Amino acid sequence: MAFEPGEIVQLKSGSPALTVVEVQELDVKVVWYAEEVGEFRSQSLPAISLETLDLTEFEIEEEDEAEADED
Repeated sequence: MAFEPGEIVQLKSGSPALTVVEVQELDVKVVWYAEEVGEFRSQSLPAISLETLDLTEFEIEEEDEAEADED
């Protein structure tokens, strides 16, 4: 699967939202904000381990978490 810089992805096994910043032959460099430590992180990952993130589904999960925190 080909990824493009700026695309939002996640690990196939699940992960926070990751933003593609660079695509190499078999690896994809991604960046994300690690809230628990309050800083940005980056990593090169094998392209085969990533999938495009469905932002609609991701936003629904965030809203459900916010509602649960309010209760």
